Amino acid sequence: MIIQSPPHQDHQDALNIFIQTTTIEEAHSVLQQYPNLLSDQADLLLSSIITTARKQGQESIAQALDERRDFIREVRHELSEKEEKEK
Repeated sequence: MIIQSPPHQDHQDALNIFIQTTTIEEAHSVLQQYPNLLSDQADLLLSSIITTARKQGQESIAQALDERRDFIREVRHELSEKEEKEK
């Protein structure tokens, strides 16, 4: 019997790996390995984590996560534009 983790857990696990990257190359590699990070659900989860960090007074962590979220959004936008051009 195979036990699957809930989708939320999959996003959390992937986000944890992504957050630990130290270079753009590593970040791109993680996004390729975990394309679910490019989903709306992952964006909402990351936004929730950022909000929680701010509420807890951890502004520097929130800002670092904001930068990561912006990076993911940029990649999403680039992929979307690429798909549009290929049509």
